[in-house]
Amino acid sequence: MTLGLRARVTFAFAAGAAALSGLLAGTTYALVHHYLLAQREEAATTQTYSDARLVKAGLALPGTNVAGVLSSLPLGQGTLSLLYRGGQWYSASVAVGETPRSSRPASLPPSLVSMVSEGTPARQRVVSEGQPSVAIGLPVRAAGADYFEVHSLAELSRTLGLLALVLAVSALATTAGGLLVGRWASRRLVRPLSSIADVAAAIAGGALDQRLPRGDDPDLDVLARSFNEMVSALERRIERDARFASDVSHELRSPLTTVQATVELLQVFREQLPVEGGRALGLLKAEVQRFSLMVQDLLEISRFDAGAANLDLEELPLDDLVVNSVAAYSAGTIPVQVAPSAHGALVRADRRRVQRVLVNLLDNARTYAGGAVLVSVAWRAGWLAVCVDDAGPGVPPQERERVFERFYRGAAAGRRAEGSGSGLGLALAHEHVKAHHGRLRVDERPGGGARFVIELPAADLTPRADQARPVP
Repeated sequence: MTLGLRARVTFAFAAGAAALSGLLAGTTYALVHHYLLAQREEAATTQTYSDARLVKAGLALPGTNVAGVLSSLPLGQGTLSLLYRGGQWYSASVAVGETPRSSRPASLPPSLVSMVSEGTPARQRVVSEGQPSVAIGLPVRAAGADYFEVHSLAELSRTLGLLALVLAVSALATTAGGLLVGRWASRRLVRPLSSIADVAAAIAGGALDQRLPRGDDPDLDVLARSFNEMVSALERRIERDARFASDVSHELRSPLTTVQATVELLQVFREQLPVEGGRALGLLKAEVQRFSLMVQDLLEISRFDAGAANLDLEELPLDDLVVNSVAAYSAGTIPVQVAPSAHGALVRADRRRVQRVLVNLLDNARTYAGGAVLVSVAWRAGWLAVCVDDAGPGVPPQERERVFERFYRGAAAGRRAEGSGSGLGLALAHEHVKAHHGRLRVDERPGGGARFVIELPAADLTPRADQARPVP
Protein backbone atom coordinates (compact mmCIF):
# COMPACT_ATOMS: atom_id res chain seq x y z
CA MET A 1 0.00 0.00 0.00
CA THR A 2 1.41 3.38 -1.02
CA LEU A 3 1.44 6.04 1.67
CA GLY A 4 0.04 9.47 0.91
CA LEU A 5 2.11 12.64 0.87
CA ARG A 6 0.98 13.72 4.34
CA ALA A 7 1.77 10.29 5.79
CA ARG A 8 5.23 10.26 4.17
CA VAL A 9 6.08 13.74 5.44
CA THR A 10 4.84 12.88 8.95
CA PHE A 11 6.81 9.62 8.92
CA ALA A 12 9.94 11.43 7.72
CA PHE A 13 9.74 13.95 10.58
CA ALA A 14 9.11 11.19 13.13
CA ALA A 15 11.93 9.02 11.76
CA GLY A 16 14.32 11.98 11.74
CA ALA A 17 13.40 12.93 15.29
CA ALA A 18 13.78 9.30 16.42
CA ALA A 19 17.19 8.96 14.75
CA LEU A 20 18.53 12.24 16.13
CA SER A 21 17.14 11.72 19.63
CA GLY A 22 18.42 8.13 19.67
CA LEU A 23 21.87 9.24 18.54
CA LEU A 24 21.93 12.03 21.10
CA ALA A 25 20.70 9.75 23.89
CA GLY A 26 23.20 7.02 23.01
CA THR A 27 26.10 9.46 22.80
CA THR A 28 25.13 11.13 26.05
CA TYR A 29 24.80 7.81 27.86
CA ALA A 30 28.13 6.55 26.52
CA LEU A 31 29.99 9.72 27.52
CA VAL A 32 28.40 9.94 30.98
CA HIS A 33 28.90 6.20 31.55
CA HIS A 34 32.59 6.44 30.66
CA TYR A 35 33.14 9.59 32.72
CA LEU A 36 31.35 8.40 35.88
CA LEU A 37 32.88 4.94 35.75
CA ALA A 38 36.37 6.36 35.28
CA GLN A 39 35.82 8.78 38.14
CA ARG A 40 34.54 6.00 40.39
CA GLU A 41 37.44 3.72 39.55
CA GLU A 42 39.98 6.51 40.09
CA ALA A 43 38.43 7.29 43.46
CA ALA A 44 38.47 3.61 44.41
CA THR A 45 42.12 3.33 43.35
CA THR A 46 43.08 6.37 45.43
CA GLN A 47 41.22 4.94 48.42
CA THR A 48 42.95 1.54 47.99
CA TYR A 49 46.42 3.15 47.92
CA SER A 50 45.59 5.08 51.09
CA ASP A 51 44.31 1.96 52.84
CA ALA A 52 47.35 -0.02 51.69
CA ARG A 53 49.66 2.50 53.39
CA LEU A 54 47.66 2.10 56.62
CA VAL A 55 47.93 -1.68 56.34
CA LYS A 56 51.67 -1.40 55.72
CA ALA A 57 52.10 0.78 58.84
CA GLY A 58 49.92 -1.47 60.98
CA LEU A 59 51.72 -4.65 59.96
CA ALA A 60 55.09 -3.07 60.76
CA LEU A 61 54.19 -3.02 64.46
CA PRO A 62 55.30 -6.12 66.42
CA GLY A 63 52.54 -8.46 67.56
CA THR A 64 49.91 -6.91 65.34
CA ASN A 65 46.74 -8.88 64.60
CA VAL A 66 46.07 -8.86 60.82
CA ALA A 67 42.29 -8.99 61.20
CA GLY A 68 42.46 -6.10 63.66
CA VAL A 69 44.48 -4.02 61.21
CA LEU A 70 41.95 -4.68 58.46
CA SER A 71 39.06 -3.90 60.79
CA SER A 72 40.55 -0.52 61.62
CA LEU A 73 40.51 0.66 58.01
CA PRO A 74 38.04 3.49 57.18
CA LEU A 75 36.21 1.52 54.46
CA GLY A 76 33.09 2.83 52.83
CA GLN A 77 29.82 0.95 52.52
CA GLY A 78 30.01 -1.90 50.03
CA THR A 79 33.84 -2.09 50.16
CA LEU A 80 35.58 -5.39 50.93
CA SER A 81 39.26 -5.48 52.06
CA LEU A 82 41.42 -8.59 51.65
CA LEU A 83 45.03 -9.40 52.51
CA TYR A 84 47.16 -12.29 51.30
CA ARG A 85 50.17 -13.00 53.45
CA GLY A 86 52.19 -16.10 54.05
CA GLY A 87 49.91 -18.26 51.98
CA GLN A 88 46.85 -17.16 53.95
CA TRP A 89 43.92 -14.84 53.18
CA TYR A 90 42.75 -12.35 55.79
CA SER A 91 39.67 -10.18 55.89
CA ALA A 92 37.57 -8.28 58.43
CA SER A 93 34.43 -8.89 56.29
CA VAL A 94 31.76 -11.26 57.48
CA ALA A 95 31.47 -12.48 53.88
CA VAL A 96 34.96 -13.97 54.05
CA GLY A 97 35.39 -14.47 57.78
CA GLU A 98 37.75 -13.00 60.32
CA THR A 99 39.81 -16.20 60.53
CA PRO A 100 42.63 -16.94 58.13
CA ARG A 101 41.65 -18.91 55.09
CA SER A 102 43.85 -20.59 52.57
CA SER A 103 41.37 -20.50 49.69
CA ARG A 104 41.12 -17.50 47.35
CA PRO A 105 37.91 -15.42 47.75
CA ALA A 106 35.50 -15.85 44.84
CA SER A 107 35.27 -12.09 44.28
CA LEU A 108 38.89 -11.93 43.12
CA PRO A 109 39.65 -13.27 39.65
CA PRO A 110 42.79 -15.44 39.32
CA SER A 111 44.36 -13.15 36.73
CA LEU A 112 44.19 -10.18 39.09
CA VAL A 113 45.69 -12.16 41.99
CA SER A 114 48.46 -13.50 39.73
CA MET A 115 49.45 -10.03 38.48
CA VAL A 116 49.60 -8.59 42.03
CA SER A 117 51.60 -11.57 43.29
CA GLU A 118 54.16 -10.80 40.57
CA GLY A 119 54.51 -7.28 41.96
CA THR A 120 52.28 -5.37 39.50
CA PRO A 121 49.38 -3.21 40.74
CA ALA A 122 46.20 -4.24 38.91
CA ARG A 123 42.57 -3.24 38.56
CA GLN A 124 39.69 -5.26 37.09
CA ARG A 125 35.90 -5.05 36.96
CA VAL A 126 34.20 -8.03 38.55
CA VAL A 127 30.84 -9.20 39.86
CA SER A 128 30.79 -9.57 43.62
CA GLU A 129 27.74 -11.05 45.33
CA GLY A 130 25.70 -10.37 42.21
CA GLN A 131 26.67 -6.68 42.06
CA PRO A 132 29.03 -4.97 39.60
CA SER A 133 32.27 -4.07 41.37
CA VAL A 134 35.88 -3.08 40.74
CA ALA A 135 38.69 -5.08 42.32
CA ILE A 136 42.04 -3.37 42.95
CA GLY A 137 45.20 -5.18 44.07
CA LEU A 138 48.46 -3.65 45.34
CA PRO A 139 51.65 -5.50 46.34
CA VAL A 140 52.85 -4.48 49.84
CA ARG A 141 56.45 -5.73 49.69
CA ALA A 142 57.57 -4.19 52.97
CA ALA A 143 55.03 -6.35 54.81
CA GLY A 144 55.44 -9.37 52.52
CA ALA A 145 51.77 -9.24 51.59
CA ASP A 146 49.33 -8.41 48.77
CA TYR A 147 46.48 -6.08 49.57
CA PHE A 148 43.10 -6.12 47.71
CA GLU A 149 39.95 -4.06 47.88
CA VAL A 150 36.65 -4.76 46.12
CA HIS A 151 34.55 -1.60 45.68
CA SER A 152 30.86 -2.00 44.83
CA LEU A 153 29.56 -0.17 41.73
CA ALA A 154 25.89 -0.90 42.51
CA GLU A 155 25.04 2.73 43.27
CA LEU A 156 26.74 3.88 40.08
CA SER A 157 24.87 1.15 38.17
CA ARG A 158 21.55 2.40 39.56
CA THR A 159 22.48 5.96 38.63
CA LEU A 160 23.36 4.91 35.08
CA GLY A 161 20.13 2.88 34.85
CA LEU A 162 18.10 5.92 35.86
CA LEU A 163 20.01 8.02 33.34
CA ALA A 164 19.28 5.46 30.60
CA LEU A 165 15.58 5.52 31.49
CA VAL A 166 15.48 9.32 31.42
CA LEU A 167 17.27 9.41 28.06
CA ALA A 168 14.96 6.75 26.61
CA VAL A 169 11.86 8.63 27.75
CA SER A 170 13.33 11.84 26.35
CA ALA A 171 14.00 10.12 23.02
CA LEU A 172 10.42 8.83 22.88
CA ALA A 173 9.07 12.28 23.78
CA THR A 174 11.25 13.84 21.08
CA THR A 175 9.99 11.27 18.55
CA ALA A 176 6.39 12.04 19.53
CA GLY A 177 7.17 15.74 19.19
CA GLY A 178 8.66 15.10 15.75
CA LEU A 179 5.51 13.19 14.83
CA LEU A 180 3.31 16.12 15.88
CA VAL A 181 5.53 18.63 14.11
CA GLY A 182 5.51 16.43 11.01
CA ARG A 183 1.74 16.22 11.10
CA TRP A 184 1.47 19.99 11.42
CA ALA A 185 4.04 20.56 8.68
CA SER A 186 2.40 18.03 6.36
CA ARG A 187 -0.98 19.68 6.86
CA ARG A 188 0.52 23.06 6.10
CA LEU A 189 2.34 21.60 3.10
CA VAL A 190 -0.71 19.86 1.66
CA ARG A 191 -3.10 22.74 2.33
CA PRO A 192 -2.19 24.56 -0.93
CA LEU A 193 -2.58 21.28 -2.82
CA SER A 194 -6.00 20.79 -1.23
CA SER A 195 -6.96 24.29 -2.33
CA ILE A 196 -5.82 23.48 -5.85
CA ALA A 197 -7.81 20.23 -5.80
CA ASP A 198 -10.95 22.02 -4.56
CA VAL A 199 -10.65 24.76 -7.17
CA ALA A 200 -9.91 22.22 -9.90
CA ALA A 201 -12.98 20.18 -8.88
CA ALA A 202 -15.13 23.34 -8.96
CA ILE A 203 -13.78 24.21 -12.41
CA ALA A 204 -14.43 20.67 -13.64
CA GLY A 205 -18.00 21.12 -12.41
CA GLY A 206 -18.37 24.21 -14.59
CA ALA A 207 -17.44 27.04 -12.17
CA LEU A 208 -14.86 28.63 -14.46
CA ASP A 209 -14.78 31.81 -12.36
CA GLN A 210 -12.94 30.02 -9.53
CA ARG A 211 -9.34 31.07 -8.90
CA LEU A 212 -6.60 30.23 -6.42
CA PRO A 213 -6.01 32.93 -3.79
CA ARG A 214 -2.62 34.63 -3.79
CA GLY A 215 -0.51 33.85 -0.73
CA ASP A 216 2.56 35.18 1.04
CA ASP A 217 4.76 32.26 0.04
CA PRO A 218 6.72 33.24 -3.09
CA ASP A 219 7.13 29.62 -4.19
CA LEU A 220 3.41 28.86 -3.94
CA ASP A 221 2.55 32.24 -5.41
CA VAL A 222 4.21 31.19 -8.68
CA LEU A 223 2.08 28.05 -8.74
CA ALA A 224 -1.12 29.98 -7.99
CA ARG A 225 -0.36 32.56 -10.67
CA SER A 226 0.38 29.91 -13.31
CA PHE A 227 -2.73 27.94 -12.36
CA ASN A 228 -4.95 31.03 -12.55
CA GLU A 229 -3.50 32.01 -15.92
CA MET A 230 -4.16 28.50 -17.23
CA VAL A 231 -7.77 28.59 -16.00
CA SER A 232 -8.28 32.05 -17.52
CA ALA A 233 -6.97 30.83 -20.85
CA LEU A 234 -9.24 27.78 -20.63
CA GLU A 235 -12.23 29.97 -19.78
CA ARG A 236 -11.55 32.24 -22.76
CA ARG A 237 -11.21 29.22 -25.04
CA ILE A 238 -14.47 27.69 -23.84
CA GLU A 239 -16.25 31.02 -24.18
CA ARG A 240 -14.97 31.39 -27.73
CA ASP A 241 -16.07 27.88 -28.63
CA ALA A 242 -19.48 28.36 -27.02
CA ARG A 243 -19.92 31.71 -28.72
CA PHE A 244 -18.88 30.20 -32.04
CA ALA A 245 -21.34 27.30 -31.69
CA SER A 246 -24.10 29.67 -30.65
CA ASP A 247 -23.39 32.08 -33.51
CA VAL A 248 -23.20 29.30 -36.08
CA SER A 249 -26.39 27.68 -34.80
CA HIS A 250 -28.18 31.02 -34.77
CA GLU A 251 -27.02 31.87 -38.29
CA LEU A 252 -28.15 28.50 -39.56
CA ARG A 253 -31.71 29.03 -38.39
CA SER A 254 -32.62 31.51 -41.19
CA PRO A 255 -31.42 29.40 -44.15
CA LEU A 256 -32.79 26.31 -42.44
CA THR A 257 -36.19 27.95 -42.14
CA THR A 258 -36.04 28.81 -45.83
CA VAL A 259 -35.09 25.24 -46.73
CA GLN A 260 -37.92 23.86 -44.57
CA ALA A 261 -40.41 26.18 -46.24
CA THR A 262 -39.13 25.13 -49.66
CA VAL A 263 -39.44 21.46 -48.77
CA GLU A 264 -42.99 22.00 -47.53
CA LEU A 265 -43.81 23.75 -50.81
CA LEU A 266 -42.33 20.89 -52.79
CA GLN A 267 -44.40 18.47 -50.76
CA VAL A 268 -47.51 20.11 -52.25
CA PHE A 269 -46.31 19.21 -55.77
CA ARG A 270 -44.92 15.79 -54.84
CA GLU A 271 -47.52 13.97 -56.94
CA GLN A 272 -46.28 15.78 -60.03
CA LEU A 273 -42.68 14.69 -59.45
CA PRO A 274 -41.18 11.51 -60.88
CA VAL A 275 -40.80 8.52 -58.58
CA GLU A 276 -37.08 9.18 -58.08
CA GLY A 277 -37.83 12.84 -57.36
CA GLY A 278 -40.47 11.95 -54.76
CA ARG A 279 -38.07 9.55 -53.05
CA ALA A 280 -35.34 12.20 -53.01
CA LEU A 281 -37.81 14.74 -51.61
CA GLY A 282 -38.68 12.35 -48.75
CA LEU A 283 -35.01 11.85 -47.91
CA LEU A 284 -34.44 15.60 -48.06
CA LYS A 285 -37.34 16.24 -45.68
CA ALA A 286 -36.04 13.69 -43.17
CA GLU A 287 -32.53 15.16 -43.26
CA VAL A 288 -33.84 18.71 -42.93
CA GLN A 289 -35.85 17.68 -39.87
CA ARG A 290 -32.79 15.97 -38.39
CA PHE A 291 -30.67 19.04 -39.15
CA SER A 292 -33.29 21.29 -37.53
CA LEU A 293 -33.25 19.19 -34.35
CA MET A 294 -29.45 19.32 -34.29
CA VAL A 295 -29.45 23.13 -34.58
CA GLN A 296 -31.96 23.39 -31.74
CA ASP A 297 -29.85 21.09 -29.57
CA LEU A 298 -26.71 23.08 -30.35
CA LEU A 299 -28.46 26.29 -29.38
CA GLU A 300 -29.65 24.69 -26.12
CA ILE A 301 -26.17 23.38 -25.25
CA SER A 302 -24.58 26.72 -26.12
CA ARG A 303 -26.85 28.34 -23.52
CA PHE A 304 -25.55 25.88 -20.92
CA ASP A 305 -21.96 26.63 -21.94
CA ALA A 306 -22.57 30.35 -21.73
CA GLY A 307 -24.32 30.04 -18.36
CA ALA A 308 -27.51 31.51 -19.81
CA ALA A 309 -29.74 28.47 -19.27
CA ASN A 310 -32.21 29.73 -16.67
CA LEU A 311 -34.42 27.23 -14.89
CA ASP A 312 -38.10 27.89 -14.25
CA LEU A 313 -38.25 25.94 -10.99
CA GLU A 314 -41.43 24.82 -9.28
CA GLU A 315 -42.39 22.08 -6.84
CA LEU A 316 -44.25 19.37 -8.72
CA PRO A 317 -45.08 15.66 -8.19
CA LEU A 318 -42.59 13.73 -10.25
CA ASP A 319 -44.81 10.69 -10.70
CA ASP A 320 -47.53 12.77 -12.39
CA LEU A 321 -44.98 14.43 -14.65
CA VAL A 322 -43.49 11.09 -15.71
CA VAL A 323 -46.87 9.41 -16.24
CA ASN A 324 -48.22 12.27 -18.36
CA SER A 325 -45.01 12.69 -20.38
CA VAL A 326 -44.69 8.98 -21.20
CA ALA A 327 -48.40 8.73 -22.05
CA ALA A 328 -48.14 11.71 -24.41
CA TYR A 329 -45.05 10.23 -26.05
CA SER A 330 -46.22 6.66 -26.51
CA ALA A 331 -50.01 6.95 -26.41
CA GLY A 332 -50.03 4.54 -23.46
CA THR A 333 -47.96 1.79 -25.09
CA ILE A 334 -45.05 2.09 -22.62
CA PRO A 335 -45.95 0.91 -19.08
CA VAL A 336 -45.09 3.12 -16.09
CA GLN A 337 -44.61 1.84 -12.54
CA VAL A 338 -44.57 4.14 -9.50
CA ALA A 339 -43.29 2.73 -6.21
CA PRO A 340 -45.55 3.38 -3.19
CA SER A 341 -42.83 5.44 -1.49
CA ALA A 342 -42.56 7.70 -4.56
CA HIS A 343 -46.28 8.36 -5.00
CA GLY A 344 -46.89 12.09 -4.78
CA ALA A 345 -43.25 12.84 -3.91
CA LEU A 346 -42.24 16.36 -4.92
CA VAL A 347 -39.19 17.63 -6.76
CA ARG A 348 -38.14 21.21 -7.37
CA ALA A 349 -37.60 21.22 -11.10
CA ASP A 350 -38.19 22.88 -14.44
CA ARG A 351 -41.11 21.00 -15.95
CA ARG A 352 -40.10 21.61 -19.57
CA ARG A 353 -36.52 20.46 -19.07
CA VAL A 354 -37.46 17.29 -17.19
CA GLN A 355 -39.90 16.44 -19.97
CA ARG A 356 -37.14 17.04 -22.49
CA VAL A 357 -34.85 14.61 -20.62
CA LEU A 358 -37.54 11.92 -20.66
CA VAL A 359 -38.24 12.44 -24.35
CA ASN A 360 -34.54 12.28 -25.21
CA LEU A 361 -34.12 9.00 -23.32
CA LEU A 362 -37.23 7.54 -24.95
CA ASP A 363 -35.99 8.68 -28.36
CA ASN A 364 -32.63 7.10 -27.67
CA ALA A 365 -34.31 3.80 -26.70
CA ARG A 366 -36.47 3.86 -29.83
CA THR A 367 -33.52 4.65 -32.11
CA TYR A 368 -30.98 2.15 -30.79
CA ALA A 369 -32.89 -0.44 -28.74
CA GLY A 370 -36.26 -0.92 -30.40
CA GLY A 371 -38.05 1.31 -27.88
CA ALA A 372 -38.48 1.49 -24.11
CA VAL A 373 -40.15 -1.44 -22.38
CA LEU A 374 -40.71 0.11 -18.95
CA VAL A 375 -40.45 3.44 -17.13
CA SER A 376 -40.42 3.37 -13.32
CA VAL A 377 -40.28 5.91 -10.48
CA ALA A 378 -38.81 5.04 -7.07
CA TRP A 379 -37.61 6.65 -3.85
CA ARG A 380 -33.91 6.18 -2.96
CA ALA A 381 -32.69 7.79 0.27
CA GLY A 382 -33.68 11.38 -0.41
CA TRP A 383 -33.55 11.02 -4.20
CA LEU A 384 -36.28 10.30 -6.70
CA ALA A 385 -35.12 7.94 -9.43
CA VAL A 386 -36.71 7.57 -12.86
CA CYS A 387 -35.56 4.47 -14.78
CA VAL A 388 -36.02 4.03 -18.53
CA ASP A 389 -35.53 0.37 -19.48
CA ASP A 390 -35.06 -1.06 -22.94
CA ALA A 391 -34.48 -4.57 -24.27
CA GLY A 392 -31.75 -3.64 -26.72
CA PRO A 393 -28.10 -4.75 -26.81
CA GLY A 394 -27.21 -2.59 -23.80
CA VAL A 395 -24.24 -0.28 -23.35
CA PRO A 396 -20.78 -1.81 -22.73
CA PRO A 397 -19.24 -0.82 -19.38
CA GLN A 398 -16.36 1.01 -21.06
CA GLU A 399 -18.83 3.26 -22.89
CA ARG A 400 -21.25 4.08 -20.05
CA GLU A 401 -19.54 7.35 -19.23
CA ARG A 402 -18.78 8.38 -22.79
CA VAL A 403 -22.33 7.96 -24.14
CA PHE A 404 -23.14 11.34 -22.54
CA GLU A 405 -20.40 13.10 -24.48
CA ARG A 406 -21.38 15.30 -27.38
CA PHE A 407 -21.38 13.53 -30.76
CA TYR A 408 -19.91 10.37 -29.25
CA ARG A 409 -20.38 7.53 -31.71
CA GLY A 410 -18.92 4.44 -30.09
CA ALA A 411 -20.35 1.05 -30.97
CA ALA A 412 -23.56 2.65 -32.22
CA ALA A 413 -21.83 4.60 -34.99
CA GLY A 414 -23.30 2.50 -37.78
CA ARG A 415 -26.79 2.59 -36.38
CA ARG A 416 -26.54 6.32 -35.71
CA ALA A 417 -25.74 6.97 -39.33
CA GLU A 418 -28.94 5.27 -40.33
CA GLY A 419 -31.14 6.89 -37.70
CA SER A 420 -32.50 10.35 -37.22
CA GLY A 421 -30.63 11.23 -34.02
CA SER A 422 -28.53 14.38 -33.82
CA GLY A 423 -25.89 12.85 -31.55
CA LEU A 424 -26.64 15.42 -28.86
CA GLY A 425 -29.71 13.97 -27.15
CA LEU A 426 -27.95 12.19 -24.27
CA ALA A 427 -25.45 15.03 -23.83
CA LEU A 428 -28.30 17.53 -23.61
CA ALA A 429 -30.21 15.29 -21.17
CA HIS A 430 -27.09 15.10 -19.00
CA GLU A 431 -26.81 18.92 -18.97
CA HIS A 432 -30.46 19.29 -18.00
CA VAL A 433 -30.13 16.83 -15.12
CA LYS A 434 -26.89 18.42 -13.91
CA ALA A 435 -28.58 21.83 -13.89
CA HIS A 436 -31.07 20.34 -11.39
CA HIS A 437 -28.17 19.11 -9.19
CA GLY A 438 -29.12 15.58 -10.18
CA ARG A 439 -27.37 12.59 -11.73
CA LEU A 440 -27.82 10.67 -14.97
CA ARG A 441 -26.20 7.31 -15.60
CA VAL A 442 -26.70 4.11 -17.55
CA ASP A 443 -26.72 0.65 -15.93
CA GLU A 444 -27.33 -2.87 -17.09
CA ARG A 445 -30.98 -3.84 -17.03
CA PRO A 446 -31.78 -7.10 -15.22
CA GLY A 447 -32.60 -9.58 -17.96
CA GLY A 448 -30.62 -7.71 -20.61
CA GLY A 449 -30.68 -4.30 -22.18
CA ALA A 450 -29.87 -0.85 -20.84
CA ARG A 451 -31.35 1.10 -17.95
CA PHE A 452 -30.95 4.88 -17.97
CA VAL A 453 -31.41 6.27 -14.45
CA ILE A 454 -32.35 9.88 -13.67
CA GLU A 455 -31.84 10.86 -10.02
CA LEU A 456 -33.24 14.17 -8.78
CA PRO A 457 -33.10 15.47 -5.18
CA ALA A 458 -36.49 15.19 -3.52
CA ALA A 459 -38.06 18.39 -2.22
CA ASP A 460 -39.70 16.41 0.60
CA LEU A 461 -37.18 14.12 2.35
CA THR A 462 -39.93 11.93 3.87
CA PRO A 463 -40.91 8.99 1.66
CA ARG A 464 -44.59 8.28 1.13
CA ALA A 465 -45.99 5.09 2.67
CA ASP A 466 -49.39 5.05 0.97
CA GLN A 467 -50.10 2.82 -1.97
CA ALA A 468 -49.53 4.04 -5.47
CA ARG A 469 -52.57 4.72 -7.58
CA PRO A 470 -53.01 2.70 -10.78
CA VAL A 471 -50.94 4.01 -13.64
CA PRO A 472 -52.50 4.09 -17.08
